[in-house]
Amino acid sequence: MKLFVRALTGVVFATVFTSPARAVVTTFFDGAQIATLVSSGSTSDTISSEGYLFTYTRDKLFTGGLGPDPIGRTVHVPWPTGVEAQGITTGPNAGIGAQITISRVDGEVFNLTSFTAKLLANTAGAGGSIEIMPLSNGEDMLPNPVAFDASGYYGASFSYNQSVPYQNTLNSTVLLKNADTYVLKLYVDWALTALTLDGPPVLPTPEPSRTLLLAFGIAGILIRRARRSGA
Repeated sequence: MKLFVRALTGVVFATVFTSPARAVVTTFFDGAQIATLVSSGSTSDTISSEGYLFTYTRDKLFTGGLGPDPIGRTVHVPWPTGVEAQGITTGPNAGIGAQITISRVDGEVFNLTSFTAKLLANTAGAGGSIEIMPLSNGEDMLPNPVAFDASGYYGASFSYNQSVPYQNTLNSTVLLKNADTYVLKLYVDWALTALTLDGPPVLPTPEPSRTLLLAFGIAGILIRRARRSGA
């Protein structure tokens, strides 16, 4: 009887608390996708959408030379058109470039399979590359960031995916996999206007009290039935 009860309880808990894992491809940016502000700092914001976190730099301390009070700079690519990163010109983070950091709300690893970037400044003269570094537990996963050509004029767009052979990792996303965070950086303003991420499903947050009541309730009913049948 005791073995039966243990097995029965295990089945109930396994049914309630587990679900089959499967890969889910998430494509941004869609007008139906809602972004929720998670935090706002002096030179960056973090939003959440579809189980992913986007932290992007914003030049909020920019004064425009009009006075001592910061006025920030205009955002040209608002959500859901994309995610814009601005180079920091003022304050303690000045000179770090324009960065976008992508991670998951649950901290799981995922792949960055494709993206489209739009220039919001000119890089044709000096040239430019979007550098992407995958991270695991805060540590760089590669000796150097993966570089993607971004030399052009304001408004130019560049699209990249896994189609380039592995032997030439420049301009290919083949190395951007199995990381819990990706840091994307360019020295001038730019925006992500398309993005494909591949990872496990984002599971909804369980409600422990209701779940436990359901589990124990089912187990109790089945145990009583088992006792009656064995009497």
